[in-house]
Amino acid sequence: MSKNYNHEIGYESLLADFKRYQKQSPRGIGLTRKSNAIALQFKVGKGNRKQYGCNCTFTLDGMVSALSKANKVSEALKTFTSESEFWEWYNKEIKEVGKIENDLLTFKDAIAVVEADFWKRKDRRGNKRVKGHE
Repeated sequence: MSKNYNHEIGYESLLADFKRYQKQSPRGIGLTRKSNAIALQFKVGKGNRKQYGCNCTFTLDGMVSALSKANKVSEALKTFTSESEFWEWYNKEIKEVGKIENDLLTFKDAIAVVEADFWKRKDRRGNKRVKGHE
């Protein structure tokens, strides 16, 4: 019988996963945690290493996204010749500045959302609503 017990729960498991993702990041690019966000830490030009935001939350999905962005930054640092080109690319691709997200709903979708919410709630007497029953 194995004595390798793993009793990590919730936040402890999230921290362990983050340490694994930190080890997987490319050389020269680090992942750091800033409260509920993840930042990339790297050096541009002759300056020191600094932390730069990447719009990733401290969740499993955010860690995967941050690792992907770290790999993109690593490749970009090798290809760009000027810092201004790099920062323009970084703001557009990594920080997603100026990216427009289409969050509009059609009338059909809006009605479906309202109807689903109506049937999910209880009536004024506290009973569950049943479709087709009056």
